[in-house]
Amino acid sequence: MNLLEQTITACKKDDFKAQRAFYHLFYKTVYNTCYRILSNAMDAEDCMQETFIKAFDKMNAMGDAPPEAWLKRFAINTCLDTLKSKKPDWQDADDPINIADEPPPDEEEIQWKVEQVKIAMEKLAEKYRVVLSLYLMEGYDHEEIAEILQMNEATVRSRYSRGRQKMVEMIRVDKGIKG
Repeated sequence: MNLLEQTITACKKDDFKAQRAFYHLFYKTVYNTCYRILSNAMDAEDCMQETFIKAFDKMNAMGDAPPEAWLKRFAINTCLDTLKSKKPDWQDADDPINIADEPPPDEEEIQWKVEQVKIAMEKLAEKYRVVLSLYLMEGYDHEEIAEILQMNEATVRSRYSRGRQKMVEMIRVDKGIKG
């Protein structure tokens, strides 16, 4: 049994030292996930703490899932609960758009730099930022995002497309590119 497995086993027995060790292994990953979704350091910190409280409470149900993936799922759900509590109408329905009818942004003109993308994403409306974060940063596909957010897949695709387009426009403006 490796050290991580030993730590998880001890956490399941409510061993405080093991829980603290587990927390230190994963807190940055959980915080970053929360921050990308919420775009607010205080809310991300609160959600990170809440994620670990929930995780320790449900640790026996973890099964064989990788702890990082399991924690990210808790973090995402905690963040979505936070967003819903702040804005009850957060999941308003967008009119689905036909992505094929939209001309793709001229991405060759733009040098994608991680920092520029992060800054632009923080400026997006949360309904776009959440979908883009889950897709670009967390690696979920549109179908998985639709399931997580409990909305129509066409709406997820629409928000992804619109959010991406707005992000590209923001980066162009920041770089002084006319498009």
